[in-house]
Amino acid sequence: MAWVLLAALGAAAAWGFSDFLAGVLGRRLPVLTILLGSEVAAMVLALLVVAARGTPPVWDERLWLSVAAGVVGLPAMGLLYRAMRDGSPAVVAPVAAVAALVPVAWGLLNGESLSLFTALGVAAGLLGATMASWPVPDRERPRLSRSAHLCALGAALGFGAFFVLLHESGEADQFWALTSARVTGGVIALVLAVAFRRRLDFRFAFSAPVILVGVADVTADAAFLASAAAALTPAAVVASLYPAVTLLLNRSVLREKLHTVHLYGVLAAVLAVVCLAR
Repeated sequence: MAWVLLAALGAAAAWGFSDFLAGVLGRRLPVLTILLGSEVAAMVLALLVVAARGTPPVWDERLWLSVAAGVVGLPAMGLLYRAMRDGSPAVVAPVAAVAALVPVAWGLLNGESLSLFTALGVAAGLLGATMASWPVPDRERPRLSRSAHLCALGAALGFGAFFVLLHESGEADQFWALTSARVTGGVIALVLAVAFRRRLDFRFAFSAPVILVGVADVTADAAFLASAAAALTPAAVVASLYPAVTLLLNRSVLREKLHTVHLYGVLAAVLAVVCLAR
């Protein structure tokens, strides 16, 4: 279980950093610009890794699920960036809570059994992810609009489906599952770029910060896929703690205020990891 937690924590750290950086960039760049650069960067990196691995493609019907993951993941990412653009890079609660619930429910429905400590860890993780990303009114920033909350909820459902689809397709071959998902997302991003080229700022689409968003994102995907192969429910819960990472980066880099509910969320996240590690 230890390596599963380490891989899931790595996924949470990489996703948290990716979302933080995307949120900062979203304040001055169009969402589609960030999507294009990050998705293409993730696609290229995935192709390089699978090429270096040197194994031929695996022809398995389950890999079509990874294509579906790519189709679902791209709009989910766009909705997330839109929500962060309209508010704080610290994502609103439904993104963390609902995204984690989808793979947890899937794992339980498919016969995953939980020990007492694992169940406590799952509960603490869901609570921590929700509290760490809970929206708090701020005098310096207006309340998040209804559209931002709806975007966050849509992103959550999309990410939850992405987790499940990637996990299921990874049973065929983890590397090709991730590559298929990322190639699908990259191709869709390129098609959108052609269709909406007037809304893009190509000067920054492939700048180093935007590329770094994609690199961190695909790294998180790989870490999650590795951990979920052993135990989907604990891996999904720990990986869903990424808002805590985003929150801490907001506090340390942007000097955003850490509210009490956020602090309790981080503490609950630590408790979750301790319980799941037993």
